[in-house]
Amino acid sequence: MQDQMTVSAHLLSYYDLLLTPIYFVLILFWIIYWKKKRYQNSPLKKYIIPAFILKSICCVLLACLYNFYYGYSDSQFYFNGAIEIWNATKANPVYGLELVFKPLEKCSQAAQQFASHMSNEDYVSSMMNMFKFSGFVGMFCFGTYLPVALFFTLLSFIGTWKIFLVFAEEFPAHYNKIALSCLFAPSFIFWSTNVLKDPLCIFGLGLCVSALYNFMKGRFTFFLVLEMVTGAIMMLLFKNYIFYIFCVAAVFSVYINLITSSVSRFKIFFKLGSLFLLFFAVAFLFWQKNYIIETLSGGFMNEVLFIQNSQKNQGGSVYVLSNVDDFSFWGIIKTYFSSLTVALFRPYIWEIPNLIATANALESLLVFIFTFYLLIKLKITGFFSAAFKNRILTFSLIFTLLLAPLAGLVSFNFGTLVRYKAPVVPFYYTYLILLYYTVLPHKKVKEKEQY
Repeated sequence: MQDQMTVSAHLLSYYDLLLTPIYFVLILFWIIYWKKKRYQNSPLKKYIIPAFILKSICCVLLACLYNFYYGYSDSQFYFNGAIEIWNATKANPVYGLELVFKPLEKCSQAAQQFASHMSNEDYVSSMMNMFKFSGFVGMFCFGTYLPVALFFTLLSFIGTWKIFLVFAEEFPAHYNKIALSCLFAPSFIFWSTNVLKDPLCIFGLGLCVSALYNFMKGRFTFFLVLEMVTGAIMMLLFKNYIFYIFCVAAVFSVYINLITSSVSRFKIFFKLGSLFLLFFAVAFLFWQKNYIIETLSGGFMNEVLFIQNSQKNQGGSVYVLSNVDDFSFWGIIKTYFSSLTVALFRPYIWEIPNLIATANALESLLVFIFTFYLLIKLKITGFFSAAFKNRILTFSLIFTLLLAPLAGLVSFNFGTLVRYKAPVVPFYYTYLILLYYTVLPHKKVKEKEQY
């Protein structure tokens, strides 16, 4: 992304010092009103204000990190497009609206004169959508970065809250522990902010997960349909693969739980077998060198290999996956598990490139220890079969097993990885928490009864 950037100015200016407190207070007042209206008698209300304030603080800290430490970021790349829309708006509001709502080639010549950064033909549609969305928000924030970033952070918070509500309703006895894994996971709350695609996709994912859960509960309203459509559009506009993975996980979780809720050994193994059949079917398609897969390997995978090879001799936070060009059956399996390991458990402690990555490494170490402990205590198969006793746990596991390795495959450095895997965090961390507090105690009781 750096190579594509046209860094024209720092992200932050004196206007941020003036406007950010004003916009923060306005958003906070809205959240307080929303809390009183929707959650006056709910025990969950105590998490709303702390979670949003902490997320807003992380937003400001990350913006400062991008501005004063790194000197560049994807945020600046997207915000450069937003600045062009703001400049067009200042000249004539019609020009700004044209750049937001029309394809660039259909805008007037006067409007196009402001869009030198946006006119690069190499930019894919998701980048253009980011320019337009952040530019539209910037129209109401005087083209100032932090107010725009706070709005993105608000959307991320809403999406995260929707996910939290699903788990809290399904497992009400453990809502306080779920709050830690959903709302206060350190890497998630820090890196799911600012003017990036990730906060918008988390917003869309939260809407879709919430609507799906309510559909599963037999609740069908126009608002829920609108919620699902809005969430789908958000993901399709900015990271469409997250929506496709959501669909696969949703369909599979519904399918598994339609079979039966029985916990008989045969049906548990049948469900486990279904999961692995799905995985091996995908792997088999990759193994067969048909036209589609050759096109994929000649395009996307060539780009993966190019970036991987270009970073082999670099230091810092980069990582390289070996043999990603091995399209044999076992090569695909190996790449899958290597990518999954990278996403969930790295960077390791000895891979810390700088002080900033220390927190991510410590969190990854804790997740690794927790995962390893549960795998041993539940004898591996129990770690996976537990998911099939509850549709939300099924969704969480499938979503993690599909999105996490993809994030590990395409990130190439740990700084990007922590953002790409952000949508996985509330699902996987909550899955671990719920295994520990719901499945493991029952296992201990059964073992005692045997003696």
